[in-house]
Amino acid sequence: MSSIFNNKNLLTLFFFLALTGCSNTFVQIGGMLKESIVGLPDDNISANEIENSPYSSVYVKINDSHQAYVLLALAEAPQTMPATIITTQNVELKWISSDAGMLVTRNGRLLKTVNLFEGNRINIDSNQTDPVALGLHLASTPIKWQSTIDWQPGYHVSYQQLSTFSFVTDETLTINDKPITLKKFNEHVIVPDIDIEYDNQFWIDPSNGQVIKSHQKIAPNLAYIDITVLKPYEFKDVK
Repeated sequence: MSSIFNNKNLLTLFFFLALTGCSNTFVQIGGMLKESIVGLPDDNISANEIENSPYSSVYVKINDSHQAYVLLALAEAPQTMPATIITTQNVELKWISSDAGMLVTRNGRLLKTVNLFEGNRINIDSNQTDPVALGLHLASTPIKWQSTIDWQPGYHVSYQQLSTFSFVTDETLTINDKPITLKKFNEHVIVPDIDIEYDNQFWIDPSNGQVIKSHQKIAPNLAYIDITVLKPYEFKDVK
């Protein structure tokens, strides 16, 4: 079975998790590592298994690669000096796969990747609030957004991105054997400095604006990654 992740950097990932594991919100990483890295299969998991698991989870797929079952390892505030108080809006979710890849998301937006063969997003940043975080289903949410993105391989730092959001359609997806009707939105992104344009898609729960599924480009010249929420994270501020 081919992997979307790079196993050679397993120790690097463990070191990263060890450094971040002392944050104020910590999601039982010891048990998760035992269950996930020791060999939980990355095939289709039954809805019953997903529901009974103590861990939040997602399916991840890069282009036409094998689908990976990925568990939540950490939920924490952005790592800043001075320390940032964790909130529902800024909580960063760190998802780890059985073959030691990691994704970092916030409000459904991909922030960072680790150990992907295709290349990795190092960071995405903005002085403006991400419309995805505000709720794309709300009429008050801006449809324009500016951000900067860093990625590897190569020295790609602070490339400006100009985003425009638009509603596409209502669409019914089957997740965990249950049909769910979501609102599909498109994000058209222009990267002026390298003359590249691309589109991301987000499928939104109309009741709360939560991103249930997304199709996001890792970086302007890298692959797309699909993320489907199986068991969502429920925010808990652990003191």
